[in-house]
Amino acid sequence: AIVAPVWGRLSDRFGRRPILSLCLLGGAISHFVLAFADVLFMVYLSRAVAGMMAGGVPVATALIADASTPEQRSRAMGLIGRAFGIGLILGPVIGGVLARSETDFMLPCLVAGVLSVFAAVLAFVLLPAGQAREGHAGATVDDTPPAPLREIVRRPGLPLFIGQFCFHTSAVSASVYLFPLWVANGLGWQAREVGLFFGLIGVVMVVTQGNILGRMTDRFGNLWVLRGAALCFSASLALSAVATQAWAMGALGLLLFSAATLCLPVLNTIASHLVTPASRGQFFGVTASSAAFGRILGPLVAAALLAQGGYGLAWLGTSAVVLLVVMWSLVFGHGLTSQPTDAASDVSGSTA
Repeated sequence: AIVAPVWGRLSDRFGRRPILSLCLLGGAISHFVLAFADVLFMVYLSRAVAGMMAGGVPVATALIADASTPEQRSRAMGLIGRAFGIGLILGPVIGGVLARSETDFMLPCLVAGVLSVFAAVLAFVLLPAGQAREGHAGATVDDTPPAPLREIVRRPGLPLFIGQFCFHTSAVSASVYLFPLWVANGLGWQAREVGLFFGLIGVVMVVTQGNILGRMTDRFGNLWVLRGAALCFSASLALSAVATQAWAMGALGLLLFSAATLCLPVLNTIASHLVTPASRGQFFGVTASSAAFGRILGPLVAAALLAQGGYGLAWLGTSAVVLLVVMWSLVFGHGLTSQPTDAASDVSGSTA
């Protein structure tokens, strides 16, 4: 939550490729430390290293924005969702196959570390070195110096927009926390059934995050897709508060997670239009920090609501958080995205 803006700013200054490769290597080190952890301190050390090197996602998001034209941006952002979907499908399967027992996870951690090193090498060899100028994907490097963070967030409306990443991610994290407990209590699902369900969500992400998302934003615009997806997410959460039959619980779970996965790439697309290419890394670092705080707060709030009022209150409270995203998109979204910026002059046409 703290270091993401730092990595983003470093990528603005030194280029996406070396910083992304460095973050991936840091992730590999954390996996190797965890593989040989035999005391609790080493587990904490592994997680601390992983946290300090957690700049890969915002830097990769900035790189995707650099390498795509404004018209292609939504489709390009969907590639990140596709990658997460594939990982959600393959990761648990690979880990389960490689684990020698329920208590021996050395081999999965070692393989994860090797894959991270491989990804770092590929990133350094294959990716472009710097930021591309707006509208000319991968053509030239933008040498404009990054703006200070205080200047980026000083623009009216940006702090509230950054908060939407926290609201959305807190709701997703709360849902991930609540869903396994909910279906275990109501349907008797065990780890196997929950794992298969989230594998299905991964398949949905792979399907929707590519051409389907791009076609939707091309036809309706980013803000309307965000409004629809967030409203569907919120409604599914609210209906989960009263669902008792197996088919309804399964269908609502699939619907709420499917809708949730559409929101983040659209938010990232809007964010990419709000700052110059030279400051995108830092700005995506700030939005990633906001999302990280959401991942911390979401399960804590959900647990408190669950303890006070059961699953009904927990689902309704999570639904109310998503409604904040809906309200922002309806009340403030067009005003922010239609203002002229240094980054692009086509924002109102591409996001409203």
